[in-house]
Amino acid sequence: MKIDVLGTGCYKCIILESLLNEVLTESGRTDVTIERVSDERTIRKFMSLEATPGLVIDGRLVHSGTAPSKDLLQQWIASRAWRTTRSEAC
Repeated sequence: MKIDVLGTGCYKCIILESLLNEVLTESGRTDVTIERVSDERTIRKFMSLEATPGLVIDGRLVHSGTAPSKDLLQQWIASRAWRTTRSEAC
């Protein structure tokens, strides 16, 4: 799984990245990579710059504008892992 944090380095972007790291550490997930994307052209492919931070999971924008709660991040990561595992098993 690949997670991109879209933003130019504002406080909310840093908080989002920190929360993601906490969630992944607490869950013991080692199969997830987090990348901070600060290139404005790349960010605009997903959303406007005014809506940062953005959270992209496996190429899909799932949230923008705020740092979501840890519980919500855990749910998204768990559901993506389940779908990935499920589709590989079929």
